[in-house]
Amino acid sequence: MSFRNEYDGHTIEAALGQVERLTQRKIKILAGDRGYRGRKEVNGTQILIPDSPKPSESRYQRRKKHKLFCKRAGIEPTIGHLKADHRLGRNFYKGVVGDAVNILMAAAAYNFKRAMRVLLWLLKIISERQGRSDFLLIKAF
Repeated sequence: MSFRNEYDGHTIEAALGQVERLTQRKIKILAGDRGYRGRKEVNGTQILIPDSPKPSESRYQRRKKHKLFCKRAGIEPTIGHLKADHRLGRNFYKGVVGDAVNILMAAAAYNFKRAMRVLLWLLKIISERQGRSDFLLIKAF
């Protein structure tokens, strides 16, 4: 692994190898962005990039591809929030292990924040059902 600013297409094989090692599954279809242009298949994995639909594709095929790319685009705001809110914009730890620690801590903070939001929502519902309108959730924490 290097810290160079590599073209996305050059990192596909290493990324697929890591995913297969971690999940014990082989990926059949990879939905990438336009940075993966130039390669259609890597080690049996088909690479799809967003482009204008072909006239020969049915409406079902176009819709299925659109949903696949929308799913991928849904990850980008999460990464943006991690960078902005959970100090993932800059790594303060040393080396590859420091990179892993930084990402794990940011992900843990993100998940903890989501869990606390759900807990606060549940407390609000419980307090409303008990008829305690004077109960302030702000003072609960």
